[in-house]
Amino acid sequence: MTTEPFAPLGREMDTSRQTCTYSPGDQSASDCGVKATWHIAWDTSLENGLACDPHMAVARARFMFVDTHRVGPECAMPGTAWDFDNKRCIYPSDPALAETQAEEARPKVATA
Repeated sequence: MTTEPFAPLGREMDTSRQTCTYSPGDQSASDCGVKATWHIAWDTSLENGLACDPHMAVARARFMFVDTHRVGPECAMPGTAWDFDNKRCIYPSDPALAETQAEEARPKVATA
């Protein structure tokens, strides 16, 4: 059996209830559907999915991915951003993100 380094991206799934999106054969009858504990960014386009602990172990063993973090209340919700530094999802109006954006926007002063 050969395995690909990247997970096959399947159909669009409802993640609003934060359930595991593991689905062998990409058929609704095979959806895991238990409460997710992990949020996975599969690629640099931030195609993402949710996984329970057993299916996160499968993902770690079989596939490459960009990042992962424990599921929080913001994960997979519309309008959130992936915070790579703090390993979580945040709303753009989140004070931590606003501070990061402000820091990045400040002009850099050259020192001699």
